[in-house]
Amino acid sequence: MEFLILIFVAIISFCWGWNLRERVVIKQTNKMFESLAKELQDEERNLIKIKIEKHNDMLLAYHYEDSLFIAQANNRKELEDRLSEKYPGKRFGCTEDNLKEIGFRT
Repeated sequence: MEFLILIFVAIISFCWGWNLRERVVIKQTNKMFESLAKELQDEERNLIKIKIEKHNDMLLAYHYEDSLFIAQANNRKELEDRLSEKYPGKRFGCTEDNLKEIGFRT
């Protein structure tokens, strides 16, 4: 009889422990996803989408959404330097098609 009670208590303890472990994992996973979502939002705030055009060997950078002029330069390095001077702490991105169009990618 004591053996049956011991087995019953062991089964209940195992089920309770397993359930508690699952709750802890779900809680940690949710925290991780919330942290990741916050990091992505912060990173997106630091990203400026641009479009680069090439006219007479000059590179002209424009805001992607509203086509406002941002900067101009003679080469890629100079353009990157001017953008980083004008917008410190920001990152810039443009589409793959745009990079291919102006010759930065093949």
